[in-house]
Amino acid sequence: MNDDTLPFFKLPIRMANSVEKRATVRGMFNRIAPTYDLLNHLLSFGIDRRWRKATIQLLKLRRDSVLLDLACGTGDLSEEATKHEVRTIFAVDPSRQMLHRAEAKLRYNTTRCYFLESFGEELPLKDNLCSHAMIAFGIRNVAERNYAFKEIYRVLKPGGYFAILEFTPMEKKIPAFFFNIYFQKILPSIGALISRDKEAYRYLPESVERFVTVEDLIHECESAGFTTLETRAFSMGVATCILFQKPVV
Repeated sequence: MNDDTLPFFKLPIRMANSVEKRATVRGMFNRIAPTYDLLNHLLSFGIDRRWRKATIQLLKLRRDSVLLDLACGTGDLSEEATKHEVRTIFAVDPSRQMLHRAEAKLRYNTTRCYFLESFGEELPLKDNLCSHAMIAFGIRNVAERNYAFKEIYRVLKPGGYFAILEFTPMEKKIPAFFFNIYFQKILPSIGALISRDKEAYRYLPESVERFVTVEDLIHECESAGFTTLETRAFSMGVATCILFQKPVV
């Protein structure tokens, strides 16, 4: 594979910091990949499918869209995007086991898909390549978000759209109380039982609890150059989608 054959690739030019977190996250997702889809849909009661569908609708994809799916996991968001007959998807994830499952899920789809094992801080893609970018439930696992946002900005065309879908703190106290019991006590137990990986499903609620607010994410993306277009909360604020755009210069 060389630059003449696939002219949209470029080699990484820097090594990111936070190597320990990167290795931990990569290893964790490699381990839980076999049960990841089952647990995602089971533990969310299938609501995560609706969140992904709504995120894709917000992106306003077209048939000529070139889409970056960062932290693609097993490819659920990419699969939803193929229903809009987009032209090309670059599915990027640091976990090889997740990518294998994404590739199998999208194998017989008519959309041209490329599966790239990489971290978000050093995307192996050329400038101004993609018309759309998205990341679902993965931005809190990125060790250096500022570099990742700059990379996404770099690979997007001017006028391109970028959507973040992520768990967020709930503002309503009573629903938040019951959700936190489920999310912090019940979910880790079920996840550990089925995946046989206690650490991974203890990490999930802890990573959400430690994560930044929607306002912080907006500030970080705007600092990278993006313009905020829309914020939409799902299921009383359990998850939020934020839509950004790279300005047309």
